[in-house]
Amino acid sequence: MPGPLAIPMASWIAEAIAAALARAAASAAAGAVLGGAATLPGDTPREDSEAKPTDRALPRTGEPCRKCPPDLGMKVRRRHGVNWNAYAYQARVTAYDYDTEYCLWSDEWNWKGIAIGKPFDIDFDGFISAQCLLQETKGDYDQFIGDDGKSESWFGGFKKMSEIIERQASAVHSNPPAKLLWYFQTPNTRERMLPILQRYRVNSVYYP
Repeated sequence: MPGPLAIPMASWIAEAIAAALARAAASAAAGAVLGGAATLPGDTPREDSEAKPTDRALPRTGEPCRKCPPDLGMKVRRRHGVNWNAYAYQARVTAYDYDTEYCLWSDEWNWKGIAIGKPFDIDFDGFISAQCLLQETKGDYDQFIGDDGKSESWFGGFKKMSEIIERQASAVHSNPPAKLLWYFQTPNTRERMLPILQRYRVNSVYYP
């Protein structure tokens, strides 16, 4: 993959990527059998809607019990603006559902907890309980980066991205053994965000 990772790739990152590839392959196979079409969730403003406590991620039967703070979170349904590519990319990575008819909502993982003595309430694009891994995906943000590597002054997406990294990192680092991995669909966006990712010790991967 182009470009270095934020830090050397750990085995759990490789496992997360392999899991995403396996889910994508299974989804494609199911679509071929059922004649279904696929698309998925994304990077748009998040609003509260339906929370489903029954969708809490639980350890698989037979796995040893272990403390994973994000397990106390729950899957929620958030409403978004229309962005088909972002939805499709998010779902391909996380395997969470989204609105395939109107592209108005996606399922995400909401986690409430304490970090540095302060409460937090944060949405993540996905969560893999077996790895205690929280996921965040970013679609085609390269479209907002010019040939000179700069973005238009009106576009505030990268500033917002930096704020999300800071908030998520604080929550994760304060609650071991929780882990966080950012997935980027396009390489230039990841390269642009590497300094802030490294500053807050967040692992990332270019996953087109």
